[in-house]
Amino acid sequence: MHQGGCECHSVRYQLTGEPLTCYACHCTDCQTSSGSAFTLSMIVNSENVEVLEGELAINLQDTNGVEVKRHHCAQCGTALWYSADAYPDILALKPGTFDDTRWFRPIAHLWLRSAQPWIVLDEESSKYQKQPEMLELFALWERGRSA
Repeated sequence: MHQGGCECHSVRYQLTGEPLTCYACHCTDCQTSSGSAFTLSMIVNSENVEVLEGELAINLQDTNGVEVKRHHCAQCGTALWYSADAYPDILALKPGTFDDTRWFRPIAHLWLRSAQPWIVLDEESSKYQKQPEMLELFALWERGRSA
């Protein structure tokens, strides 16, 4: 079990169960929404995420033609995870919001055709110019866990 929360500590959540995958996305949508060169996403089963305290707010946004819900702290605005009605069983959790971030590592970098030219990538991660199939990312995560 892993716990996390927002910057102002109003919202606390826990993840039970194992992640399905974790990756860094360099698409322009992620760069714009984060104000950074890329974002980290950890795909998890939605039934394994529980809000322990605090109030979440939801914003709707369009990401590559899919309506996505951004779940964030109603007080400070920290994005905690994203969901989509098109994929009701999974969430894209923002793993930087965990209390302890040392236990995970992204297994892939996506949308490198949009990456900032100064980004240096590690040798071990898989690299994709666009969006790979999610099942491929799940398989990479499993292989990495069993190695």
